Amino acid sequence: MTPPLDDTERKDKGAVLLTALLIMTLMSALAVSIMNDVRMTLLRSVNIEAHTQTDWHLKAAEEFAIGYLEKEFLTLEAVEKNLALRKPIETSLPIDETGGIMQLKISDGSQCLPMSAMVPEVQTDDFGNVIDPEDDEQLPMAKAMTNLLMDIGLTDLDAENLTAAIVDWQDGDQLISDGGAEDFTYLIFEPPYRTANAPFHSVHELRAIRGMNEDLLKILHPFVCTGEPGRAAAVNINTLQPEHLPLLAAMLGPEEEDLAAQILQSRPAKGYSDMETELDAAGVDFAKVDFNNFIFEPSYLWIEVDVILEDAMRTVLLEFKIDSDTLTRTYRHFGTEGRRPTLDKEDKILDRLGL
Repeated sequence: MTPPLDDTERKDKGAVLLTALLIMTLMSALAVSIMNDVRMTLLRSVNIEAHTQTDWHLKAAEEFAIGYLEKEFLTLEAVEKNLALRKPIETSLPIDETGGIMQLKISDGSQCLPMSAMVPEVQTDDFGNVIDPEDDEQLPMAKAMTNLLMDIGLTDLDAENLTAAIVDWQDGDQLISDGGAEDFTYLIFEPPYRTANAPFHSVHELRAIRGMNEDLLKILHPFVCTGEPGRAAAVNINTLQPEHLPLLAAMLGPEEEDLAAQILQSRPAKGYSDMETELDAAGVDFAKVDFNNFIFEPSYLWIEVDVILEDAMRTVLLEFKIDSDTLTRTYRHFGTEGRRPTLDKEDKILDRLGL
């Protein structure tokens, strides 16, 4: 018969049991933690691989778009190009057997007010010093911006001041235009910042401009674009649709919606070629039309590429300048911010401001 354990022995065995249980608990927790780390590592590896594959497909998609445009689009006559781009060209292509997909959208990049064309070209003397222009008169695209801002509900003064601030943000000096804003204006903000003294890289950069707000930016976005330095200030009249009437009206002058509608309605089926003669034949009063502000075939192409592969999605936004039968890339941005919104012809521009 085993003698009964005294209190000391019972306590020792209890301590051993508790220690063993504690060790087992710690080992179990450690094992679970290791398994979680392994699982997360595997998931990250799969995710990294998917995103890497998506990046490669995105590069391939860009090359595909360039090849397609060079072979299938640039070879078209001007009339055919215009007809093709009156609505964006959209296509989807499957990616092998992975279940992935590449989505491609091609639009006329000449259907907007290029903000870079609102700024006079910088002129320098023989020693490289900047020569300030003698005439402070607004350029045509700046006038169009002012008209557009007034058409969507801003007062004349607010529209002129906001336009001046947009010009000052891009020009290379610190001379404040009438109603504009330079570094001195923004350095008293919290936090302080400076003007870019360069063309906008993204339309969303307008958020930094004094007098801009999110509601106004949302309305402006479909009608404006960034543009390379020295971009020609012209819009393709032959691909504009009824939803572009605010843009066309702004290029004609304040409150010129009726004239803009007449110009679109009088456009020949194949588009304008000799706009002045054709407007005259249609009985349209074209005295307010500056024909230098219009072109008759696309000069830029805007491309949005989305690649979706498993749980990964990547987007690249591209702009190409058409030089005869070649394409020159002028813009590339990875990410969805910067897409050009699709205009709805049923949308009323004043309704979107709540006016």
